[in-house]
Amino acid sequence: MKKLKIAGFILAAIQLILSIAVICDISETKMVPPRYIILLGVLLFIVFLIAVFFSKKRKKAFKICAIVISAVMCILLCVAMYYLRITNKTIDEVTGVKTEVDEINVYVSVNDEVTSINEAVNKNYVFGTVATDDQEHIKETIEKIEKDCGTTIETKQYDSIFELIGNFDNGLVNSIITNKGTILALESSEDYADYSQKLKVIMEETFEEEIETEEVNTGDKDHFCMYFSGIDTFGAVTQKSRSDVNIIGVVNNETKQILLVSTPRDYYVTLSTGQKDKLTHAGIYGIDCSMDTLENLYDVEMKYYVRLNFSGFQNIINQIGGIDVNSEYSFVSETQEGTYSYVKGVNHLNGEEALGFARARHAFKDGDRQRGRNQMQVIKATIQKLESAETLKNYANVMDQMSGSFQTDMTKDEVGYYVQSTLDNGGWEVLTYSVGGGDSSQKCYSLGSNAYVMMPNEEDIKYAKELINRVISNEKVTQDEINVYIEKKDAEDINQDLMNQDTTEEE
Repeated sequence: MKKLKIAGFILAAIQLILSIAVICDISETKMVPPRYIILLGVLLFIVFLIAVFFSKKRKKAFKICAIVISAVMCILLCVAMYYLRITNKTIDEVTGVKTEVDEINVYVSVNDEVTSINEAVNKNYVFGTVATDDQEHIKETIEKIEKDCGTTIETKQYDSIFELIGNFDNGLVNSIITNKGTILALESSEDYADYSQKLKVIMEETFEEEIETEEVNTGDKDHFCMYFSGIDTFGAVTQKSRSDVNIIGVVNNETKQILLVSTPRDYYVTLSTGQKDKLTHAGIYGIDCSMDTLENLYDVEMKYYVRLNFSGFQNIINQIGGIDVNSEYSFVSETQEGTYSYVKGVNHLNGEEALGFARARHAFKDGDRQRGRNQMQVIKATIQKLESAETLKNYANVMDQMSGSFQTDMTKDEVGYYVQSTLDNGGWEVLTYSVGGGDSSQKCYSLGSNAYVMMPNEEDIKYAKELINRVISNEKVTQDEINVYIEKKDAEDINQDLMNQDTTEEE
């Protein structure tokens, strides 16, 4: 009996220590309202007192009961600590990120016998560069090559990536030194699709730099705009790259509304650096360039950024058992990974299918505009699934995938504030709107030549600004009224197309 009593007290003491540790871990997440933490602490202490009370009883049954209670609680608390520490680790990794990586690669032909930068230098290779790349990082890469190899290398600079590739293919230059994102931009041209498969990397240089965002003077912690950038690559989420998803999130924590305004990747805009280019190419020059460009387009200031590796999301979606996405159309999406078919209505998608759904644009008349809508549907469906109890089955793996696919400059305390507010005041109403435009071919700075672009529709921009201002100023906005505007606009576009067709036939 005495041994049972001692065992009961020892387990109860361990239970108390673990309870305190769990309360500390929950507090560290910054995401649980204090009153919930206090309530949990009281409940855990009551269970501890019950275990101690039973241990003091003379009857053997009570002492055994005390041991069982403490043992079960210790197991549960250890499991809770495990998941909480994974959560804290992930939150620490993805929040407060104010740096990004610029990757400069040295390429040769995939069929070239050269396998290292030393071999290329020893063979007196001519290295080609592009004037539109970040010249500081190109210069530093060349200086490192020359320092490591102990000799000066011959370089030739070209005005555009197309000009450089032309001379590379003709053998006038033997190697290419350029930003990885510039090669991705090149591949957006049909004539150079999958061109990276013709190249191999013989040297890789990465430069970590601060993301230069301006201090926001307007708004407050309950009324603000933030930038969602989705990079469509399989690389690190911190890497400078094209931004294929460009969404402004307008947040009103009072009315509990979030307005997502999607801007097509091919929108022809003036970059914050002053040059005209596709919006997607702004990401090559840094997320701050993308943010500033959108701020100028919509006359807004953005307080935070959130960057998603859209390809990385396929791993998260697989871990949570897939998502249910509503499609406006039946269509087929062809990607490098495979061909996927979707039906009008609800589709249950795994990670690869969801990525194909989010990437598709050629299947739609609206092209990039519809792709933007689909991407927002995938994001919404993923959030809904992450909130479900089913996700808990694979929680640790989901959190592990999240750390490599998501980052933000919001601090841990700021993220915690909005999560606590959601727990206290209920969930969010998410509204969506996508601007459109007309097809054109214009000179793009990053490419140094003409390419397909979408010319912005000024009426759509004007309406987007109106919606943003209304949400920020606490005015109630509904998805129905947004849909009415879209339907009216689509009808006007159809009528205009018919009028243009009649005019062409008469001529």
